[in-house]
Amino acid sequence: MQDLTQPFIKLSAANAELITRFAQSQDMTDLVNTSAQKYLELAQKAFGGAAASGAQADLIRSLTENYSTFAREHAESLMGIVAEAQAQMTQQAADASKIMNRTDSR
Repeated sequence: MQDLTQPFIKLSAANAELITRFAQSQDMTDLVNTSAQKYLELAQKAFGGAAASGAQADLIRSLTENYSTFAREHAESLMGIVAEAQAQMTQQAADASKIMNRTDSR
């Protein structure tokens, strides 16, 4: 008998690969960089009247670090979700296959 779960497993793996490529794509990297740049531009406009100081430079540096940390953690979180979803789909497909095999053998 043909394995009925194979198409589901292939679909799950293909979708996980697509989502991973999307999350790591140049477009997403550019979007993150553009968003960070716009955020910094807004921060600079907001503090434009303030005298340039070490405190302002530290604020901008810290904001940049915070945004970079957020972007990295968010990407890692997406990768974890994709991996977990793929594992669950694989397990569900295997469980369905076992059930179908038991039903066919009766």
